[in-house]
Amino acid sequence: MQASTLLAALLLAASLPAAAQTDLNTQPTAPASSSQPVFMARPIDLSNYRVSSLGVDLGWGGPYGGLGFSYAHMITPNIDLNAGFGVGFGGKIGIGARYFVNPAKRVSPYLGTNISRSGRIDEFNLTLDEGLPTEEKASYTMAPSGLLHLRGGLRWQPGRVGLLGTVGYGIRFAGDPVLYATSTGMAPSTRMRNMTDLFTPGGLEISLGMSIGLGR
Repeated sequence: MQASTLLAALLLAASLPAAAQTDLNTQPTAPASSSQPVFMARPIDLSNYRVSSLGVDLGWGGPYGGLGFSYAHMITPNIDLNAGFGVGFGGKIGIGARYFVNPAKRVSPYLGTNISRSGRIDEFNLTLDEGLPTEEKASYTMAPSGLLHLRGGLRWQPGRVGLLGTVGYGIRFAGDPVLYATSTGMAPSTRMRNMTDLFTPGGLEISLGMSIGLGR
């Protein structure tokens, strides 16, 4: 009797570790946690530019005038939206967008487009060949005009402050906004029209801009 009881106890003791091991193997295994946190880059972190910036532009034929001021906001790492105003031969106001090819680098090409509106100019006087037999005078009024600017250039952004060199062309939505009043009562000559065209909205743009980053 004692021998059979002892044998049963030994068999029970031997079966307990096996059962425990079987239970352990059937439990789901939790993934090992890494001691290093994983950081996901935000899209805007891929750009070298501040999310918001102020711009100052100086040049000829720009969408915001000869001296223009603008605000730009990056909506993706490559694209910003901008709005501004300026002065020159008449005031200008407008909006635009730019696509930067390599915003993570210090120097990036870019393409852009703007829609702007030029202001009105009244009674501007112009004289050709003053004091000569071929002297010609004209007074003209320039009506407000809408323009589409197509632009491209390079942006250099070494830090908070960057520079943008731009060339482009402005296309008027409507016809010639200039109304002439000549001293002779005759239509202005081709030379006079060509000279006036230098000051009318549209045409070639050559400008240099400064971008000042805001915030962190």
